[in-house]
Formats: sequence, structure tokens, C-alpha cells
Amino acid sequence: MQHRKLSNDTRYPRCGEAVETMNHIFRECPVTQGIWEVLSFAEFLKITHLEFKEWLTRVFEQISSLQCRIFCCALRAIWGDRNKRIHEKTSRSGKEIADYVNRYISELDGAKNNIPSSFQVVKRWEHPPSPFVKINFDAAYDGTTCQSAVGIVARDNEGKVLLSFSEIYRQVVSAYTAEAIACREAARIGIDMQWPQIIIEGDALGVIKKCKGRDRDRSMNGA
Repeated sequence: MQHRKLSNDTRYPRCGEAVETMNHIFRECPVTQGIWEVLSFAEFLKITHLEFKEWLTRVFEQISSLQCRIFCCALRAIWGDRNKRIHEKTSRSGKEIADYVNRYISELDGAKNNIPSSFQVVKRWEHPPSPFVKINFDAAYDGTTCQSAVGIVARDNEGKVLLSFSEIYRQVVSAYTAEAIACREAARIGIDMQWPQIIIEGDALGVIKKCKGRDRDRSMNGA
């Protein structure tokens, strides 16, 4: 908010106790800490010597796939509550947010159970052949604030995490653009790291097709 010159108050609007930083929003705010306590992630709050991105990487390395779903849902809920407090002047308590996360996960599980077995196809991450490095990218988009969150992970042929990257982008016009930004950042990381052979993988089919096409893209996204 302060960087966008919408407010001169640099304090986090949720609690008003400290400057609004990623660390405070997702780790230090008392409301956030209450959420992690209810969701059984409080032990990770003891890791205080790492910056936010390194902390995220540490958490993802230590939790199971099921816990990862809950953790990611909680991150999104915390950020969404922050935006609602700013733009709609509404907010929920830490317990209400934690309850929402648990309900959301339960609804996802219920929907999954209702899918016919013939459609339950789970695609697992596949190791790249040696000496390739596989860079996976993904993006989440919030149309109400025109912001996107990008996540990138690079692994070697043994599945070892070589690099992780996350960033929030503002003034993003669409979900497609958010995925395109994520793909661009994945390619940039591969070039910057000077890995000789890379595979870039994501679930944004439209973006992948654009990247594979040889014709010049004259659309707004390709400009």
C-alpha cells in the first residue's frame, strides 16, 4: 500500500503492530500466528533466522503433500483477508480463517470423491533425464486486485531442489498474463543459472502453445 502511494501508513492494517512486510503478514502478525497454531504449523514459526522466501522453501521441503495443500490454502486465505480489510473494510478472526481453510480442504476432498474413478488421473512429477534440470512454474491470479503470485521450483534428475522462487506481481491484467509471467520467469532463471539443458514445465496449456509456436504473437500478451 505504501509503495503504491495509496496510504502513508506503513503498518500492516490487519493488526497495526508493525511495518507491512511479507514476513509480518505471513509469520509475525499475531492473527497469522493464531492461524498457523490452529492448522498445526506453529512449529515452523520457530524458524526465525530465514527470510520469507527461504522460509517457504524450508516449509515445503519438510511437509507432506496433504499438508502442502492446507499450507498453500492458508497462505491464500491470509492474503485474501488482508486485501478485504483494505478494500472492503472487513476482516475475519484467525480462528475464522483457519476454519475456512479446513472447510475448503474438506470441500475439495468431497468433490474429489464424487468424481468418477475413470476421471481420477493423478499426474506425478517426473524426473528429467540426466543432465537436464526441470523448472516447474505456476501462478495464482486475483482479479479483484489485479495481482498474481508466481511460484517456480527447479530440480535435477534426482529430484533435488536446486532453486525456488516466488514473487507477487501487481497490475496484472488476466490469469493468462499471470501464467505467461511465470513462464517467462522460469525461462529467465534457466538462462541466468546457465544450466546447459533445461525442461520448463507448467500446466498453462495456452502459454505453452504460444511458446512453441514459430509465428510472431501480435496479441497484447505477446507484445
